[in-house]
Amino acid sequence: MDVGQFYAAVAGINFTLLGLWWVAVTERRQLREGGPRVRRMAYTVSLQFLIPGALSLLAQVAPNVPAFWRTAFALAGLLGAVSVLMLSPAVARENEMTRRGARLLRFLSLPVYLLIAVVALLPFEGLPLTPLQIEGVMLAVLVLLGAQTAWTVGLAAPAEPEPATTAADDHRVTQSVH
Repeated sequence: MDVGQFYAAVAGINFTLLGLWWVAVTERRQLREGGPRVRRMAYTVSLQFLIPGALSLLAQVAPNVPAFWRTAFALAGLLGAVSVLMLSPAVARENEMTRRGARLLRFLSLPVYLLIAVVALLPFEGLPLTPLQIEGVMLAVLVLLGAQTAWTVGLAAPAEPEPATTAADDHRVTQSVH
C-alpha cells in the first residue's frame, strides 16, 4: 500500500473517532461537567485520537523530506508520552474502570509514544520496513489503544443520578395506581 494512502486513511479514522468521542462527551453530561479528574480523563482520550490524526496529516506533507516528518514524529511522540505521564495519574484515581484506562495508557500507549519518538530520532536502515512504515504501524496500534481507552473511560463515567422524587410525586403515582 502507498504510504500516503495509508496515512490518509489513518488520519480520517482518527478524526472520525475524535468527533465521535466529542459527541460522547457532549451527550454524557458527567464527562463534560464532572470534576477536574473527569475532564482530564475526557481530554486524555481526545489526545489519543488527536495526536495520531495530526501526525498522519503531517506524514503526508513531505514524506520525501525526512527532517520534516522525523521532527514532527519526535515532537508528537514526546508530547504523547508527557500527556500520558501527566494525565493518567489523575484518571487512575476516579474508579476501577478509569484505573483500567489509565493502565492501558501507562503500560501500552506510553511505550508506543516513546517508540515513535525513538524511531523518528534514530536512523533505522536495512529493515524490511522504512521508518515511515514503522511509524505507521505504531500509529495503528495507537488507534486501537485509543478506541479501547475511549470505551473504558466512556463506560467508567458515573451514571447520572436519577431525579429526586417529592412526596407530591409519590402521592400522584399512588393515586394513579388505585
